[in-house]
Amino acid sequence: MNKELLKLLPIETKRLVIKKTTLDDVELLLKLDKQEETQKNLGGIKNKTKEERISFLKKKEHSLTVYLKDNTRIGFIDFKIENSIATLSYIFDYDYTNKGYCSEACRVLIDISNKLNISKIVADVVEDNNPSRRVLEKLGFLFVKSKDEDQLFLEFEKRL
Repeated sequence: MNKELLKLLPIETKRLVIKKTTLDDVELLLKLDKQEETQKNLGGIKNKTKEERISFLKKKEHSLTVYLKDNTRIGFIDFKIENSIATLSYIFDYDYTNKGYCSEACRVLIDISNKLNISKIVADVVEDNNPSRRVLEKLGFLFVKSKDEDQLFLEFEKRL
């Protein structure tokens, strides 16, 4: 993870706290694995063991965990910074969607991007993931292009 971003953690907003992801966050990941709506937008990561998910988290060095102020874990944001370009992705517990939490967490990362010498942020969403598209558009991201992988992704970017 970017050393400058690490210095800013934890980051607090009105309703949230954003921290570096740790192996203690595995239970949230296992919960997300079982959520049909969440999986629909990820390509279906199902039936993973706890050990497999711990191994996955060990590799996610750019991952942040989003908490409510009461310490409830509600989602993950991946914020990878390379050469002044950040790549943003997120996944939230379906029980906490449509409440503005994802927008709030991403907005604070956008706001601190100037301190991190970021000139552009890019994000991909599955084509039919309209809620995620709305989050990006609300945050000022613009559609750039379609990318055809296992499923159709749409690439958005925000210049700072």
